[in-house]
Amino acid sequence: MHAMLWQSLPPKYLQWLLGGFVMTIALSLAAFAIGCTLAAVWLLMRRSPWRPVRWTARLAVAFLRKTPLLVQLFFWYFGAAQWLGDGAIGAISDWRGIALGAVTLPAPSLEALAAAFGIGLYASAFYVREIEAGLASVPPGQFTAALALGFAPGAAWRRIVLPQGLRIAARPMVGQFCMTIKNTSLAMAIGFAELSYTARQVETDSLLAFQAFGVATLLYVALILLLQAAAPPLFRRMKWTGAMHA
Repeated sequence: MHAMLWQSLPPKYLQWLLGGFVMTIALSLAAFAIGCTLAAVWLLMRRSPWRPVRWTARLAVAFLRKTPLLVQLFFWYFGAAQWLGDGAIGAISDWRGIALGAVTLPAPSLEALAAAFGIGLYASAFYVREIEAGLASVPPGQFTAALALGFAPGAAWRRIVLPQGLRIAARPMVGQFCMTIKNTSLAMAIGFAELSYTARQVETDSLLAFQAFGVATLLYVALILLLQAAAPPLFRRMKWTGAMHA
């Protein structure tokens, strides 16, 4: 038993883990893009002048935040498959990708689509709260001053309040993106071959559980530390220096 703890992983299994790591990065980026897009939709709905629209957004965000992500993933993978029907599922399965000249981008699997949308939808409920907190931190006088300078209310919010709110929310959003990266590990439950799924495969095939999950843990830590290290220089380059102290 002690000898197995110190046994190194063969190169074949390291390649498996690196492949799963690449899939984790791709899933994280897709979920982040979907989450930010949906967060913008929730934000607009929550600021709508029509009460039914505002209440719909509030209920949807509250529902997403209070429902386990794993249950949501099961719904989008199993439930949505029944809802879409065999025709739509067959079309997704038969899709061979997008041809860009001599290069063909492979088509995402149903597992990838369900994971990206499910995690992105769940994340959007947390992203929008961070953005709203950033907007609430902008002094009300900024909006009043913009109106006094001749800005229309919509333009004042869009050009004066929103940029400041996003700058304040930038640092908390980095923390939320780190949570999104960690949440991608739940995609293994629906069969998506990300890092945790691959580590489980390595452990099953090699019986080297300590090494497989140890390497996976180190890769997760490295990715999150890289993100946290890259964010401050990016904010400085964008002249979002206020984001560093928000």
